[in-house]
Amino acid sequence: MSNVQKTKIEIINSQESIILDLDSISVLSKKAYTFCLQESKEGSPLRELHSIEVSVLNDKQIGLVHEEFMNDPTPTDVITFDYGEILVSAETALVQSKNLGVSLENEILLYIIHGMLHLGGYLDKNEVDFNEMKILQERILNSCLG
Repeated sequence: MSNVQKTKIEIINSQESIILDLDSISVLSKKAYTFCLQESKEGSPLRELHSIEVSVLNDKQIGLVHEEFMNDPTPTDVITFDYGEILVSAETALVQSKNLGVSLENEILLYIIHGMLHLGGYLDKNEVDFNEMKILQERILNSCLG
């Protein structure tokens, strides 16, 4: 797990409609990375990456990527690529954060954690895996915020 010191986490805000506390997201993402790396599975991409790029997009932008790579034109919360790119939707996070009564930055952090867990070898294609991942990401989120 010596990769913790070497891995760079970069947050890029590629949307303009929602104001974000990028400094807070960046600091918490680095904390989350440490927890996700501890939980990562043997041979997962997360253990090998030297950098992770998180791009914060709007719904239109993430919808285009969703359509191109998954044949689904609808916006989604997070898309992860094994080479270390995580895309999150600020607009989806804003709606969801209001529905849940949490801060926008915490919701975005949850999406980043979700993406890092995918990089850590976790899948959410069936109900059992989805529930395992949900419990783990909530635990990591609480550790980051606590």
